[in-house]
Amino acid sequence: MATEKVERRVYAVPPPQLFGICLTALGVLRATIERHDVEQGTIVARLGVALGPISELSLVLQPLDAGRTELAATWRARKRGGDRRLLAVFLDAVDGLIE
Repeated sequence: MATEKVERRVYAVPPPQLFGICLTALGVLRATIERHDVEQGTIVARLGVALGPISELSLVLQPLDAGRTELAATWRARKRGGDRRLLAVFLDAVDGLIE
């Protein structure tokens, strides 16, 4: 089983707005934000419980043009394998918050 998976998507929103949407989606998933940098457009969060599978999501937001932003979301297993489905759940939450 792969220990890393990357998904890239482009959203028609400016970077600061997408940054806030990503934080909101992580909050809905009860993630723990380990570090973030608004200027660099990066967020690293941990999802899962201490005694069970733990996953890490690393997010990088890259401004494109005229209010469009690329989101590169990387899932990594951290402890006991993690759950790679969390990447799809996170991206679905972001999509839902943008709509």
